[in-house]
Amino acid sequence: MIILHIAPIIHNKISGLTFCIPALVNALHRQGIVTAMLTTESLGRYETPQPYPVFYLQDFPLYQAISALPPPFNQPNLIVFHGVYFFTHALLAAQARVLGIPYIITPHSSLTQRAQQVKPRKKIIGNWLIFKRVIKNAAAIHCLTENEGIDAQKWHKSVFVVGNGVELPPEKTVIKNNLNFGFLGRLDIYQKGLDLLLEAAAISKEQLSQAQVKINLYGPDKSGSKETLKKLINKYQIEDLVLIKEPVWGAEKEQVLQETNLFLHTSRFEGQPMAILEALADSLPCLLTPGTNVAEEVVNAGAGWAVGETPQAIAAGLCQVIAKKNQLTAKGKAARKLVESKYTWEKIGVQTLREYMQVI
Repeated sequence: MIILHIAPIIHNKISGLTFCIPALVNALHRQGIVTAMLTTESLGRYETPQPYPVFYLQDFPLYQAISALPPPFNQPNLIVFHGVYFFTHALLAAQARVLGIPYIITPHSSLTQRAQQVKPRKKIIGNWLIFKRVIKNAAAIHCLTENEGIDAQKWHKSVFVVGNGVELPPEKTVIKNNLNFGFLGRLDIYQKGLDLLLEAAAISKEQLSQAQVKINLYGPDKSGSKETLKKLINKYQIEDLVLIKEPVWGAEKEQVLQETNLFLHTSRFEGQPMAILEALADSLPCLLTPGTNVAEEVVNAGAGWAVGETPQAIAAGLCQVIAKKNQLTAKGKAARKLVESKYTWEKIGVQTLREYMQVI
């Protein structure tokens, strides 16, 4: 079997896609599947070494890119497009149809109701002119969670659900004397619900201060979001509670997770956040909103708390964690157990390949 993944990623951009797509292709490669990745990010090449071929779209003629790839990837059995709203992907999908190659779309939350409400006019026009046809002609839609799959059924009759995965880090016993709550990810204020989190911190300011809690937000700026977040922090007078920090990678990221007691993710909408899976794998309990698409599962596993998508509900959740801080260690153990049972890349690779073979 020959599978070509088409991905809008670059190696030095913090994004869930940057981590999950190469890891999925690698999981398939380890099963003996002939795999490759064609990257379409206009900002540059994906330069992280991988054990499978990585091609860059701009090295090939745009309107014949698939057939111009080196054999055997010019005639794969299956193409997997990651993301929806990319004009280059629409052109490549048209080429796949001409060549008779079936393709799957993994929307990574783009087809959820909440995602469709972001820049809705552009999406309505784009859907009508281009993207509905691209979606309709797909062999299937691959969603990451059951909730995302429900929304995707409005777009396509063939939908399957297999989540993201994560590499399990070594288990460590770390003594945490302080209460550090953390968020790691793109500082996208609306999608990640960071405005809700800051208002919640203001509402629960007294309780957070008494418990000596620090809320650390690690991530890259998005369209001036850092400055906006700093203004909100000043407005709510929570400068001593909430700190905006630079993004972290590799060993530094691992150190941050080890020093954190509770992972915060108050998103309005997601596919399946890699950051949450990584936190769970590191035995880190989570406080999550329904928009993360994994809140119910995490609560059912005893690995964290679910809160409503309002500042008041998030504030109540923060106070509950403080009141039950003696449960953090046990919930952290449950968090790792959840990942071990369902979300290692080995398990995800097997499940994904099974679905791909059914499509073919």
